[in-house]
Amino acid sequence: MAAIEVTASLVRPLHGAVVRRFIAGAAVSVGQAVFIASDGLVEPADASAQDSAQARGIVGGVGVAGQTSASSGQAVDVVTHGPVVLGVTSLEEGDVVYVSATAGAIDQTAPAAQGDYPYIIGWAESSGVVYVQPQMIVPAANN
Repeated sequence: MAAIEVTASLVRPLHGAVVRRFIAGAAVSVGQAVFIASDGLVEPADASAQDSAQARGIVGGVGVAGQTSASSGQAVDVVTHGPVVLGVTSLEEGDVVYVSATAGAIDQTAPAAQGDYPYIIGWAESSGVVYVQPQMIVPAANN
């Protein structure tokens, strides 16, 4: 898979992005895809399980200015819809962005292993900007 190497210190939501504040249920970093766990906390998304594959956004900041990671219990700002700069230059406009089978990571290639869920988190607007728009229907697991 073609993992997208995010530069956490350069990640930022752009004008028009919808940003919601959540509490982390596990350690998360800026630029990671996250899902909302059953307890309402956000954790790194992971395509290897149905629940965790359903990313609801990308972490755009943490509650303490200047930090790029948060521990469980800390506030995190999540871009749930709209454009976010990822600090990358490897994307091409229109590229689909998937949740990776590596916790929190995003990828340009759908996960292909048996049992993985090819869940789309958004699309590339340009070489460094992803438009976060999580798909609404959970795809079937790979056979």
